Amino acid sequence: MKNNIENECFGYQNLIDEVEKEQEEILKELKYVLTGVVGGRELSDQEFQCFYERAVNKYPFADIAFNLRISESACKTYYNRALKKLSKQATLITHLLRRK
Repeated sequence: MKNNIENECFGYQNLIDEVEKEQEEILKELKYVLTGVVGGRELSDQEFQCFYERAVNKYPFADIAFNLRISESACKTYYNRALKKLSKQATLITHLLRRK
């Protein structure tokens, strides 16, 4: 009887641990999604295009600049501005998600 109860408690604890781990993963993904949605609204068209092409498609700055008909240095500037804005939003969202 005692072993059954211990086994059952152990099973419940494993389930609780698994749920907590999944909740952490969901919050992490939520942070990324919210950062993209909120931060994306603050990006100019050029910042968004440069960031998207570099971060998602992994294009070199020279190719992005050529396609957008801007200089490579302007492309890098837009990309860095986008990173700063998204980083600021990620920090804010992380702080808000920690407040329960």
